[in-house]
Amino acid sequence: MKLPTIKDIAAEASVNSCVVSHVLHADAYAARVRPETRKRILAIAEKIGYRRNLLASATRTGQVSTIAVILNLMQYQTMSNFNQIMTGIMLESSAHRQSVKIFPEEELENSFRQIMENRIDKIIMISVDSDLRERVAAMAEQNAVQLVYAYEHGHRSFPAVNADNAEMTARAVHYLADRGHSRIGLICVPHRHCYVTDRHAGYLRGMEECGLAADPCRICCSDDIGQSIGRIMALPARRRPTALVALSDSVAAKVQAYALRNGLRFPDDISVIGIGDSPIAGLLPYPLTTMRESLQETGQLLVRLAMKEPPAVPPDEYNVYHTHAALVERESVYNRKTRGRK
Repeated sequence: MKLPTIKDIAAEASVNSCVVSHVLHADAYAARVRPETRKRILAIAEKIGYRRNLLASATRTGQVSTIAVILNLMQYQTMSNFNQIMTGIMLESSAHRQSVKIFPEEELENSFRQIMENRIDKIIMISVDSDLRERVAAMAEQNAVQLVYAYEHGHRSFPAVNADNAEMTARAVHYLADRGHSRIGLICVPHRHCYVTDRHAGYLRGMEECGLAADPCRICCSDDIGQSIGRIMALPARRRPTALVALSDSVAAKVQAYALRNGLRFPDDISVIGIGDSPIAGLLPYPLTTMRESLQETGQLLVRLAMKEPPAVPPDEYNVYHTHAALVERESVYNRKTRGRK
């Protein structure tokens, strides 16, 4: 059986074979073809079952229709946020007729060598390790490939896609303040990564926007979350927070566990809001109110940037293109403004 060719499509569409080729490859010239003509060519290609010869295309152009994803698969494969990002990457890659190939970050030089040997010129890196990100940036510059990062900030001239972490925590503070909380604390961790610094800054911004005092005694940035919660909750009653912004859902879960173990009325005595909308958020005795990141959108935007299709909104001063979070309202925040109402 003879496979359909570009000439077959051109004959049925009554156009030149070169026009068909440009449209099927979605190159720069394709944008100059009339929309109705492009639509007709693609419809005919689908109808007759045309499939591009990717091997021949790669031999001719020196490039393949593949996006490399560099990550620590053993670390990320069981994490729900990674699965959502990869879903976005796979969906958008398919829309751009790109395949996806995963390379391990643990043997970075060997992975990059394989990427170059496979003639791949588009790379997405999913890692928060600053040293690894910088090494990939140096190799990408040297080999003139397109690189974009998930998470954190951009490196050198290469952009990143990340949730607007400062916006998330600022909105969390506003949510608590709108429900009558004025003594709002923050449970954080040491600032080893950009997202932690950004979330902390967002908390401070939210407090200022709400006209509230950010009491240093109500803020803890420690690896020992239990000790942080205990220290804050040991404050005198008039200084003790009535609500806490937690760095993540897992931290928020520890706040709830502390309250229940120590005989506090939750969320009446101490409310908490998390970040992430992770699976644990809906499984707690009092399901968490939290901020849900747009992780599938993150994956799709990563691919568009790798394909040199930046959005209309420019990146921030750290070369980060932001996605935005949605509030998920559940049962972990007490509305003090309705106290006593039925």
